[in-house]
Amino acid sequence: MAMPAVKREHRSEHPSSPRLRLVRSAPRSAKNARHAVSSRQKACQAARCRRNFRLACTLLVVLAGIGMARVELTVRATETSLIANTLRQDIENERIRTEVLEARRTALCAPGRIESIACVSMGMGAADSVAYLDMPAVGAEAADQLLSAGMSAGNGPSGRIAGVLASIMRMTAGEAQVLLVGDAGLASSR
Repeated sequence: MAMPAVKREHRSEHPSSPRLRLVRSAPRSAKNARHAVSSRQKACQAARCRRNFRLACTLLVVLAGIGMARVELTVRATETSLIANTLRQDIENERIRTEVLEARRTALCAPGRIESIACVSMGMGAADSVAYLDMPAVGAEAADQLLSAGMSAGNGPSGRIAGVLASIMRMTAGEAQVLLVGDAGLASSR
């Protein structure tokens, strides 16, 4: 019973199909050692990545804080500059207002204006003759000494009259001074 010899070759239908081959496994202990080493390396690498991530986050927070502080300082400097400019403008406006008021005061104090008001509204006219009293400037203490010397020198009727006249003059001078200050106070309040 003989059969004819036929050589059969196994041809794959797909020429690009991968060829499979048998890989022998290493003993169990060596495989576990390599796996343990790779796990340690992965754990170290993960720890290093976490550390770098924390460092990067900290650095970003610090840079953001510095940036916000810089913006805050810039804003405050700008606000201060605006306030200073406003104050300069206010000072300039007040200076102009002061000059206007000074010009108005000068115009109101002009002798021609005062004369015209006196003539028109008060019916006053120019004086026919003018007389001036020239009194030496004497301090209050010196005036009291002169009065007491005058009174002690003349204890008679003329000394008493001089004392009464001195008292009347002192009272009149005080009233005149009050009237002058009162007038000045009224003029300055307008």
